[in-house]
Amino acid sequence: MTTDTERAYHDNLRLSHLEYEQRHIYLYSRPRCLSLVLGNACNIDCPHCYQAKNGDNLLRPAGIAEELRRELMAFYPYASTFRIQGGEVFAIRGFRELIDDVAQAVRRPILSISTNGTLIDDEWAERLVRIPFSNVTVSIDGGTRATHNRLRNGADLDQVLANIDRVQRWKAKLRSDMPYLDSFFVIMRSNFREIPQYLELMRQHGMISVALQTMELSPENTARVPTLEADESITDRREVEELHALLRDVLPRFEKSFRAVRVSGLQTLFETHGLSAAFLEEGEKSLYPDSDGLSEGAFELCPNPWTTLFLVENGDAHLCFISQPIGNLYSESLSALWNSPNAISKRSDMIAGRYLASGCSRQYCGWREGKPSPPRTVASAGREWRELVSIQPCGQSEIEAPENLSLVRRLVAEERRKRNELEVYKRSLESLLVNAQKHIDHLEAAPEKAAAGSRNGATGPGKHRAAWVVRAVRKIRRVLGAFRHR
Repeated sequence: MTTDTERAYHDNLRLSHLEYEQRHIYLYSRPRCLSLVLGNACNIDCPHCYQAKNGDNLLRPAGIAEELRRELMAFYPYASTFRIQGGEVFAIRGFRELIDDVAQAVRRPILSISTNGTLIDDEWAERLVRIPFSNVTVSIDGGTRATHNRLRNGADLDQVLANIDRVQRWKAKLRSDMPYLDSFFVIMRSNFREIPQYLELMRQHGMISVALQTMELSPENTARVPTLEADESITDRREVEELHALLRDVLPRFEKSFRAVRVSGLQTLFETHGLSAAFLEEGEKSLYPDSDGLSEGAFELCPNPWTTLFLVENGDAHLCFISQPIGNLYSESLSALWNSPNAISKRSDMIAGRYLASGCSRQYCGWREGKPSPPRTVASAGREWRELVSIQPCGQSEIEAPENLSLVRRLVAEERRKRNELEVYKRSLESLLVNAQKHIDHLEAAPEKAAAGSRNGATGPGKHRAAWVVRAVRKIRRVLGAFRHR
């Protein structure tokens, strides 16, 4: 028997499909994938980790955490996936509470995590299977123990693989297909030659799919490791060609070993060096969470902003895990963020082929730039869309935030208003400074005229006026200096 909750979930999937096909920019469907970076705490140290290491955690302080969890719960019934990431999820406070929330809200297996695999003991392995989780993604950055352990300092590849096997044993014991196990590999100069060994390891340990992504450079990892770009970025023409040849050889050999080998960042890298990237099929096999049913082949239009709401540890909200933020959940509710002006503008830009202007990554999405994607017209689509919108149980109604979270948002809004007023005041002062400087320049450019006035019996008003302007300009500069240091 189909429950109201299940019907609402399937209606939302269909509505999401129609809005993507028709290229709607304001969405009545809810996110199919709700993704959360819970915090950046971690038990290992990866030099290439793009995150800050400041201890941020979305569920701290506790007064805000409980209320934010309640707001998140309103989205679980519509989601195919609720993906939790770190840092390391098993090392972050609040992870267990989120799992309990999901179990209370839905019975479908929507929980998905990304982990370094070091902390999956027998208790956790059993729980991952019994709940069950839908996916567990294990990050592994080498095909040999030496390389993996060097790039993921504090982790041991043998132990990680043993923990993967632990989950597989519990799946066999409980006769469960879930969670599906997959793996993520960051491509770097010192590990790309081990991709064949890595793929073979993942096949042996029962991974259903793997993802290969080029390394992301960020202000955080380059500050921690100033030589990271020189050490690990693959930019040399000969190495790019070597990587290209390796993938052309190895990917066909493992095609039947996995449901998918997903890639990200490689098409831009290869095309920059004049190498064909068609064999990668990145348009079809990129990282598109919960995009099933949206396309029969390659995606002409990246579906992520129509499917995904991605929240990170400082509260920033994104429509994709590699794009610029469209707002912050401490300023606006999740419903408001989903259709915020920035979100609508991003979808519009992407439809027109302006990916980079929309905030997408040049490294991962540059190959899409300049490729517009018009709507696909289906005769009955408009009528079906209107019917689905009319029966949405929650529609796009605003979910009222609890008291503490509402207070935070009011305070943030007030702070933003004050900052805007200060910015206007600063621009006015800067304009005054420019005009005053022009006046000084004018006076200094005519010394003969000032001297002639003095010889004709003038009492020196020009000199007096110039001194007054100079004092005023100096005062304005001091005020502006104070503003710039705020």
